[in-house]
Amino acid sequence: MSDDLLLQKWQTEYKKGFSKPLILFTLAEIGRSYAFLLTKKILELTNGEISIAGSNIYPMLAKLEEDKLIVSQLDKNERKFYTLTEAGKEFLKQLEKSIKEFNEIMLELTNKSKGDA
Repeated sequence: MSDDLLLQKWQTEYKKGFSKPLILFTLAEIGRSYAFLLTKKILELTNGEISIAGSNIYPMLAKLEEDKLIVSQLDKNERKFYTLTEAGKEFLKQLEKSIKEFNEIMLELTNKSKGDA
């Protein structure tokens, strides 16, 4: 496998890992939203780097709802809208701290590896 293909594969893997947190952070920013708008907003907020297919977002939303981090409501047109719960807002604060700590470790490691390469 070429280096470019391997890198693309790895990028896809770690971007997938950020999908659920991105849903939560996006809901925190825009408030109430439905699935299609969430996918569109995530693509916009990540400058086109992360795209969540419509078929993939629904299982993620269901899991986030099962975890009581979001709640859904149908509007008069039977469109399902999602919002963060209070537990979701609290969890997001913890998640933000965890992600920042992890990113600091990763940046430190990448900076160290630059000196060794």
